[in-house]
This record gives sequence, structure tokens and C-alpha cells, in this order.
Amino acid sequence: MPAVLRLDSADWNDLERLHPWLDGETAHLPSRIRHAMQVALEEAVLNVATHAFPTGTSGEIAVSLHAAPDAVALIVEDPGPAFDPTAAPAPARPTALEPGGLGITLLRHYCKHISYDRAGEHNRLTLRFPLV
Repeated sequence: MPAVLRLDSADWNDLERLHPWLDGETAHLPSRIRHAMQVALEEAVLNVATHAFPTGTSGEIAVSLHAAPDAVALIVEDPGPAFDPTAAPAPARPTALEPGGLGITLLRHYCKHISYDRAGEHNRLTLRFPLV
């Protein structure tokens, strides 16, 4: 059965539970895979929390971890408007140091196996990390 974490997108204190949860669920994995998972998951969840809901509203972000002998997968689900990050063009390189704008680039750098589907009224982003 997958491990599941449910977060309130508008509650930054709630979002701070993400890293401790992931650390606890992946302590047995090699550090390079754990690091890639942490960065990719943080970018995916922060992008949802920042862009999926109109200002002043919130929604639930569900994160689940699925393990197989050859890979682990993180699935991020949200009820926001349809958005497929796998089809989004790579953002232009910033010309100055400015916050934000690199989420999709970082996501693609740290996770080479990304898929997206729309299940009913929910976005489902799957981040797969091979173990071999």
C-alpha cells in the first residue's frame, strides 16, 4: 500500500511536512536518489500550491509514494485546472537573479521519467526514479 501525505495548498506550515515525510519514507534509499526526489517533489508541490488555486483559495494536494523492486514513484495529485508540465515549453533562461521561474527546469533535471494525466477533475503528475 502506498504511503500518502495530504497537504493544504494554502498552509505553508502544512507544506513544511513534505520533507520530513519523504525523509521517513525513503531513508533506505541511496542519498543521490533521495536528493533528486526531494528537489523534484518540492518543485512539483510548490508549483501546485502557487499556481493551481486562485488567490485566497486552497485545495488539497495529495502526495503518494509507490515502491517497486526497480523504481520508486512519487505521485502528486491536485484538483486545480488542468496543467501538463511535461508539455510545457522550457522557460527562458533568466538574465538576472530573480526568484521563481525555474520549477519545471529543476523538475526535469532531477527526474527524467515524468508523466502526466488528468483523472476526472484532478491533475496527476508521476515522478519515477529508477533504482538501478
